[in-house]
Amino acid sequence: MVRQLEPTSLIDMRYMTNDSGFTSKYFYGQIKTGNLPPPIKFGRSSRWLLSDYEKWKQSHKRNDK
Repeated sequence: MVRQLEPTSLIDMRYMTNDSGFTSKYFYGQIKTGNLPPPIKFGRSSRWLLSDYEKWKQSHKRNDK
């Protein structure tokens, strides 16, 4: 059974890299420039709100028209 993600779900870097095709280095650059919010830290683990990632993804969609 696949778990349904909600906007408040926490996702990790692996989720973002697998979903987008970008590298973790690219995402950390986006954080540094303020285009993506910094992670929520749990010890050494970093997580992002799915809603923040989805907003970032929508703002970086290509216009293929």
